[in-house]
Amino acid sequence: MTRALVALLAVQTAMVGVWGSIWPMSFYEDGPLPFLDTGWTAMLPPYNEHLMRDYGLMNLGFAVVLFYTLATMTLSIVRLTMVAYLVFAVPHTVFHLMHLEHLSTGSATGLAITLGLTVLLPLLVLVLSRTQDRMLAGS
Repeated sequence: MTRALVALLAVQTAMVGVWGSIWPMSFYEDGPLPFLDTGWTAMLPPYNEHLMRDYGLMNLGFAVVLFYTLATMTLSIVRLTMVAYLVFAVPHTVFHLMHLEHLSTGSATGLAITLGLTVLLPLLVLVLSRTQDRMLAGS
């Protein structure tokens, strides 16, 4: 299950990275969820091409780390990667949860769930890694 969660985070991060860095206006207008056209990103104007491309490239860089983590699944690398992911995900989520007033109830709920998953999934990987560590120590 840990591997599947790391894979999910890696693929999602890579998709956002490619989208934001290559098609920044599309990411701004339709993002942040690929194939869903939520438009949540555009609800915090104004559009800034530099910011959208940088956000995309930051995600691509982190996708490299996530795919390396997936390839190695070394306990220390998994934990380091999840903590690093949370360093971004927690304040990003808190910011958006404090600025939902411009969204419809449906969009606010969808955004809160989506962002909540960006925090819960890495936390779950960390919890699972503790269980894995205990199992390895007991054998």
